[in-house]
Amino acid sequence: MPPTSTKRPFSQIIPEPPAEVVQGTTIVVIQPGSYNLRIGRASDPYPQTIPHCIARRHRFPGKQKHYEDPWMVRPEFSHSEFKHQLKAAVKTADEVLLTRPMMSGEYRKSTQYKQLLTSNMQSKGETTEVMSPTHWTNTHSKPQYLIGEEALHVKPSDHYNLYWPIRRGRLNLHPGPNGSLTAVLQDLETIWSEAIKNSLDIPLKNLKHYRAVVLIPDIYNRLHVKELLNIVLNRMGFSSAIVIQESVCATFGTGVGSACIVDVGDQKTSVCCVEDGISHRDTRFHMDFGGIDISRSFYVLLHRISFPYKEVSLSKRMDALLLQELKESFCHLDQDSSGATQQSFQVKHPNERIRKYCLWMGDECILAPMAFFCPDLLGIKGENLTHVQQDTIVGDAEDPYDDFYLQQTQQQSSKKKAEAETEASQNADMPASLNEDSISNIMPSQFDEDSIDQSDSITISETQTSTRPASQMEEKIVEEKLPLLALDQAVLKSIDRCESDDMKKRMYSCIVVVGGGMMFEGAQSWLQYRIWTQMPGHFRLQLETMDVITRPKDFDPRLTCWKGAAILACLDTGQELWVKQREWKKYSVKVLRERAPFVW
Repeated sequence: MPPTSTKRPFSQIIPEPPAEVVQGTTIVVIQPGSYNLRIGRASDPYPQTIPHCIARRHRFPGKQKHYEDPWMVRPEFSHSEFKHQLKAAVKTADEVLLTRPMMSGEYRKSTQYKQLLTSNMQSKGETTEVMSPTHWTNTHSKPQYLIGEEALHVKPSDHYNLYWPIRRGRLNLHPGPNGSLTAVLQDLETIWSEAIKNSLDIPLKNLKHYRAVVLIPDIYNRLHVKELLNIVLNRMGFSSAIVIQESVCATFGTGVGSACIVDVGDQKTSVCCVEDGISHRDTRFHMDFGGIDISRSFYVLLHRISFPYKEVSLSKRMDALLLQELKESFCHLDQDSSGATQQSFQVKHPNERIRKYCLWMGDECILAPMAFFCPDLLGIKGENLTHVQQDTIVGDAEDPYDDFYLQQTQQQSSKKKAEAETEASQNADMPASLNEDSISNIMPSQFDEDSIDQSDSITISETQTSTRPASQMEEKIVEEKLPLLALDQAVLKSIDRCESDDMKKRMYSCIVVVGGGMMFEGAQSWLQYRIWTQMPGHFRLQLETMDVITRPKDFDPRLTCWKGAAILACLDTGQELWVKQREWKKYSVKVLRERAPFVW
């Protein structure tokens, strides 16, 4: 009898590799914003924050016109009805302020802007002997590009163009210089690579040992998400990546399971209801205004009372930064703060002496941020300033099961179902004399299954391989026409679109405000008051508490989404979301149908 073999199975000789240990030090979290890029390791307590812009040197210095992507100026701001709209909006906002009592029970009194106008007209600037601490960026070495603060402080006469690759929360595609998709993606890759190399001190050649988490807007564009993954996986060389919506990250950063997330950025404001890590599609709203629009509104109100710095211009980069600083220093939503006050400010232009001004202000400080609730104060007018998640038809050669294919197959399925129902109704109407034998004579005695399968396969093949019109390969959007929504109206509409009353109740009980565009004293109280007075009455009776959280866990609200993404990336339950580089190269966008934490 032959001896028993002592060989072990192959699986016992080569054990399965242990599960990969998640290390926050090897995960880079990237939150691209309209104004700031926040980037850092998941293990870092705070991210590195740099202006999300790039200055590129002219190809033919001295022969090209200087160009800058607009920041504070926007086309919707210049229209013939501006003065009339502003006057009516100020009157409306004044009425809103006067109808809400102060803590003392009394009602506030409006300041008379004409009195402030007289005082400010007599104010003259004073040039001091102190030189400004800010300087223009040194470009003597003629670098081909500069990013961040260096790009922001490039002198306009130094033959550099300034580009912002993201505007209003979306890729900044436009017909002007550097406005193509290829150019914008190249700018993003350059900015992110330089930030990783210089701010995180990670050599780019070592990115194959790192993972990336990329935050995307709640209302996303599939093509843009695909291109962002191409940047981090194919062009930058990360080993794997996750894309996740900002509102979902906000819940992880706040530590709540369900909440209505209000994200107020520099140039956009979004509202979305999130439950158990899922951003509900129908509740998403995106408004094309943010903190920079409040700064511009503040400037208009200051101009009405004779702003003493007469040379100020919205199109000048340094003046736009000054107006941002004035808004952050003086604006508030404190109902109890009223009356005229005298303030001083300094103009610190690079390589110039500091100029000092005195300024009398009244209700201008509260009227500007009231534009969140009275959007006519923003002075902008136009269509498509409020967006919702739209039904799109996007043709993608790398995805055989794209929206176009699904639409065609759904139409075929609906047609077959209708035909089957029609046939069933006809059979039901047959006279009783038609027995099974007579029916067998009418219908074929045998079904040719091969012919049926072949017919179906031909139909599907033709759907997949037929030449589609160019118009069908482009993204088609059936716009839902909405006016520019106030912040409280967007929250009410978002919660109203929730599926059940229980879910609506949970959303009303927890509203989280993140982002840096609404960091005003009293903002929490105003938002809570506006929503409470307008919400359906039966919810006011059911709610035990209504929390409006503006500083989650006493953390900077500008960093909440980034921190939540860092927490999510390190969770064991989030490991199935990673898209590996080799998978992306092999399957491309198809892998997102299985790995994306949202409906692709």
